[in-house]
Amino acid sequence: MSVYRNALMSAGSPTRAATGYTLWSWGTFRDGNSGLGSDTNYSSPVQVGDLNDWTPMVCTDIHSSHAIKSDGTLWGWGLGDLLGDGTSGTEHVSSPVQIGSATDWYGVFGNSYGQQVYAINTSGELWVWGSNSAGSLGTNNTTSYSSMVQLAGTTWAAIGGGQEHTIAVKTDGTIWGWGLGTEGRTWHNTTTTYSSPVQGGSDTTWWGAKGYPPSGGWENGVENAKTFGNCGQGYWSSMLIDEDGKLWGAGWNSLGNVGVSGSTTSPTQIGSETDWTHLSHVAFGGVGIRDGQFSNWGGYNLAGEFGDGSKDYGAGIVTEWDGTATQAMKGHNLYTYAFNIANYGGTLYYAGDNSQGQYGDGTITSECSPVQGPGTTDWTRVVAGELHCHGIKPG
Repeated sequence: MSVYRNALMSAGSPTRAATGYTLWSWGTFRDGNSGLGSDTNYSSPVQVGDLNDWTPMVCTDIHSSHAIKSDGTLWGWGLGDLLGDGTSGTEHVSSPVQIGSATDWYGVFGNSYGQQVYAINTSGELWVWGSNSAGSLGTNNTTSYSSMVQLAGTTWAAIGGGQEHTIAVKTDGTIWGWGLGTEGRTWHNTTTTYSSPVQGGSDTTWWGAKGYPPSGGWENGVENAKTFGNCGQGYWSSMLIDEDGKLWGAGWNSLGNVGVSGSTTSPTQIGSETDWTHLSHVAFGGVGIRDGQFSNWGGYNLAGEFGDGSKDYGAGIVTEWDGTATQAMKGHNLYTYAFNIANYGGTLYYAGDNSQGQYGDGTITSECSPVQGPGTTDWTRVVAGELHCHGIKPG
């Protein structure tokens, strides 16, 4: 048994009970999206502020980041027109600022390409802002907004955006999509473009809030994020896990984006397993956890993100890492160079691009096999952007 396997199998969950959480940043930043007051780059984690009032409900993208605090308030930093508070797009906010005055936020969800941001409160209301090309905000127009705009309904549970498209699930288990419909990415079995939410099929088995209603607060938001991926969707594709633990995908798939061969305008189950528990799907591939094991698929593997010791391309589910994983996360650099992260009970392991310090291990050395990132072993959750990460640990 390898040293790597030994290390992962011995990694346990953090034992210290959290009275709050601290927020950390590392990697390469722009537009102030580190939250550290500047765009200085760091190859090791640096704490954002000195408070422990953050929660694990955090999302990030190329240009901005958002998080919910323990008092239910929503905070953002980065590019102005993505904050949600009406700040001009020419302005950058490099330290966290509160968005509005509400104290009932349940979840904040992003777009992996820095186009839109979405937030849901404990009443199940959905609020959106950002770019609106192809109607991807769902506001029945193509007008962009730098302030929050509410969409109709009070039963929203989870949401995520990709390249000019959005998919969401409601508390009744239905799935909805809007924006550019090319390649069937909006879950409608068509390539039609919609500027307002349109239900995809009649099934009510899509992961929604069967066990995690918005009224439960940010803890339930984090649970929904496990199966939907709250930092975005794929380039021209979408994926999610249904209530039965099945993994599904739709859209462009030339690089094995959704884990099967060939594009599919119809939602297609990936494999036959019913034990998927975590998903992160961005750019041209994804990562997830099935029966406790970290798996990753799709993309170019130019930086060795598959973690199999090579840079060879292969479509479909190509790599499973050793050990029992507790979180899966994928980051990407300009659609081609990607990095994958597995959280093993508080210890983060990386493979792929590290040219900008994304691993948080103090180096800029990329690896084709999984290596430990930050030296500590108490990470509750990690989210990844284009060239950076935010981590949350007990405070």
